[in-house]
Amino acid sequence: MVYLEDRGAVYDAPLDVVWDFWRKDEKYHPKAHRTDVRNFEGKELSEVTTLLTYEERQGGRWVKRACRMTTIPPAVRVQEDLEGPYAGSIKVFLYTPRGPKTTVDVLAYVKSLELTPKQAELDTRRKFAKAYREDLPWFRKYVRSRQSER
Repeated sequence: MVYLEDRGAVYDAPLDVVWDFWRKDEKYHPKAHRTDVRNFEGKELSEVTTLLTYEERQGGRWVKRACRMTTIPPAVRVQEDLEGPYAGSIKVFLYTPRGPKTTVDVLAYVKSLELTPKQAELDTRRKFAKAYREDLPWFRKYVRSRQSER
């Protein structure tokens, strides 16, 4: 298992807007990762925990994944990977308000049976960066849509 931190992703919006983008938006955020994720389904297990299943493109093939997401608004999300190449991994997403902006830091314990620890760390960091790049344009559209509604 590898421990890693990915700190300092900044979203140019207050915490409540960032949180709503991930938790409530059904128009913009679902479009962010559609080229590499399909058959996404969620099942509520409790008020704060959801079981997510989906397929993710990896190396030209589709891999089934499942995770348990525990969400404590507006401070933290904990993702426990249950099925797939990173089963047993845990990622903690911390949301910190910075005035009109929000910082998202990720602390992760990454486990992989297929990759060396260094490869797993590099792959995880690459995925975090890719997710941020894919989210950002859709997040900006989401923020603009909220502003135009006012």
